[in-house]
Amino acid sequence: MDKRNYSFVIKYVIFVAAFLLCAAALIFAARRLSGADSEPASAGVIRTVLIDAGHGGIDGGASGTTGVLEKDLNLEIASRIDTLLRLCGVNCKMTRTEDEMLSLPGAAGNAKGRDIRSRMMLAREAQDPLLVSIHMNSFPQQQYSGLQVFYGASHPLSRRVAQAVQSRYTELIRPDNGREIKPAHAAIYMLYHADFPAVLIECGFLSNPEEEAALKTGEYQIKLAGCIACALLETYDRGTVK
Repeated sequence: MDKRNYSFVIKYVIFVAAFLLCAAALIFAARRLSGADSEPASAGVIRTVLIDAGHGGIDGGASGTTGVLEKDLNLEIASRIDTLLRLCGVNCKMTRTEDEMLSLPGAAGNAKGRDIRSRMMLAREAQDPLLVSIHMNSFPQQQYSGLQVFYGASHPLSRRVAQAVQSRYTELIRPDNGREIKPAHAAIYMLYHADFPAVLIECGFLSNPEEEAALKTGEYQIKLAGCIACALLETYDRGTVK
């Protein structure tokens, strides 16, 4: 692809992402004004979206067939989601903005344990948080692909957020994606122990050469971030458990 075409693609993808976000904002603002969301708020109010770029530092996470590391893609996509949501007026925070493991004062365990517990501490310190953890998948067989969302089972809003993300991805990016949302098991520490809304998004399989190639491009990262941001904006805008 020459530079002229590449520039056009980038501008087009940015336009589409911005359009989707603005459209979502208008739709849900209209619903609220029309009284569609007039139910009393329960324990599901969200005031902060905490975007967690998984892994970092010496913990590279999964690696692709070309050697790309999960930690780097996680941060790229998390940063793009953060930017899009901030443009829409959402109060966002990120657990990390650099290639590092976290080790906050009071976090116990080895390096990995301190990192995970530090992320949990950041979530619990945030005001009415929605935790969105960004990761990549991997599997011994190369044929598997597609985004999948896990959710914390202890808070009722988690499942609705997970379904919104999964549905937007299927509608806007991969209509053939048959993956379904799943409750987090004990091995997903942050979601399993979260008493606040929390989801983990496996953005794709680095073990699949075609999906890995897409995930490495700025065009696909923006498209994916726009799709996820749309779903999060929907939840943030409505903000209550139904």
